[in-house]
Amino acid sequence: MKRSELFFAAILVPIDWAAIMLAGAGAYFLRMSEFIQEVRPAVFVLDLPLQEYMQLTAVVAAVVVVIFAVHGLYAIRVTHRLYDEFMKIFSGISIGVMGVIGAIFLSAELFQSRFILLAAYVLAIVLVSAGRWGVREIQLWLLTHGFGVYRVALVGNGRFAAYLAGKFEKKSALGYQVVAMIEKPSRQWLEEVYKEKGIDEMIKTDPTLPESDNLMLLEFCDKYKIDYKYIPDLYETYASHIRFRQIEGVPLMELMRTPLDGWGRVAKRIMDLIGAIMGLVLLSPVFLVTALLIKLEGNGPVFYRQNRVGRNQAEFEIFKFRTMWSRYCTGKRYGGEQAEKYEAELRAGHNERSGPLFKMKNDPRITKVGRVLRKSRIDELPQLINVLKGEMSLVGPRPHLPKEIEKYEKWHNKLFTIKPGMTGMAQVNGNAGLPFEQEAKLDIGYIEDWSLKLDILLLFKTVRILFTDRNAV
Repeated sequence: MKRSELFFAAILVPIDWAAIMLAGAGAYFLRMSEFIQEVRPAVFVLDLPLQEYMQLTAVVAAVVVVIFAVHGLYAIRVTHRLYDEFMKIFSGISIGVMGVIGAIFLSAELFQSRFILLAAYVLAIVLVSAGRWGVREIQLWLLTHGFGVYRVALVGNGRFAAYLAGKFEKKSALGYQVVAMIEKPSRQWLEEVYKEKGIDEMIKTDPTLPESDNLMLLEFCDKYKIDYKYIPDLYETYASHIRFRQIEGVPLMELMRTPLDGWGRVAKRIMDLIGAIMGLVLLSPVFLVTALLIKLEGNGPVFYRQNRVGRNQAEFEIFKFRTMWSRYCTGKRYGGEQAEKYEAELRAGHNERSGPLFKMKNDPRITKVGRVLRKSRIDELPQLINVLKGEMSLVGPRPHLPKEIEKYEKWHNKLFTIKPGMTGMAQVNGNAGLPFEQEAKLDIGYIEDWSLKLDILLLFKTVRILFTDRNAV
């Protein structure tokens, strides 16, 4: 990290703290304004005057700053995406507010103003985001004028070197200036470039460079404390998650299939349990109304149950609200051979999906109520039962049919590394319209790059899609 980045990372700490303090003060004075007082007089002022309130706000602001540090908001590079930074801000402030709510619940001495708490929460998100946006704009302006730019040397030939050089030249906000490009590196050449122009970072763009050259580059970068990056080969790309271990003094690198190995799986399961329980309780009226509508339309069960394949290719029974006429539902519990034959005919002539999956927008087997349930995605809600049972997750790859996986290729087996989900990367990036190969790549990308932050982001996107997109089939 350059000195300019250290400066801006350090200055963000007091800026964030001041923004939270300002949000707390703003919420207090807004609550004490004449307009709000006329609507609902404040009764907590005697118990918590402004001075004590601001002291409490200062403590909360300090705690939130610590949470920001844990979230990595002070280990910044100006090239971080604004959306990612906003999500970390939202998460950090939300955790801080939950802590305040817990303290209020446990202590009768704290004030009981829900308005101040909500107003301070919203103002803190807005003001912290605005402060960081201002700092970011100053950094970007300085980068365009050459301040804080990384001087980079590109080593190796091919399209990656030319591509990166072009991007760095066109987008000064990335913070890179190419000072040298060479196909075959030599120690003398590196020494000359370093003395004449300086090198802050070196990027090896050719994965096939000989080992002797690699060792020379590493030794040179180590001598002058130069950041070293390289474009990985095919194997290294696959082995993107590794863990260092030792067995009796022998160093080993362990290939991790997903960051979910270990404590990540525990954290995800806790989130699934909380989400499933809350969802089943809050949506119980929707379940009741949906069940009545399905029964009023005709005979047959409320729920449709079907075998699916989950983690480690273990089969389980998935729950959905029935959206088809019961005589056309496939599976052991429903229409039998006649239904299977009818589905085969539809699959042969009307399938609208590529690969092994079957989708048909105007499926004649669907009931009138079923079409509404599919359009609104309400038919998927009973999968919360599967999440509660531990067979599915809130977020994950699409659950697979046994007859579909018979047609999968070997690389598709990574889809069974984790539990399938009610929603996932593929669902928020095209839903039923995606080709199967693209869907599989999105789900595998999710498996390899999983994080709780990514799960929360996908859940938010799913909620948005529920209210804006009606392309489900």
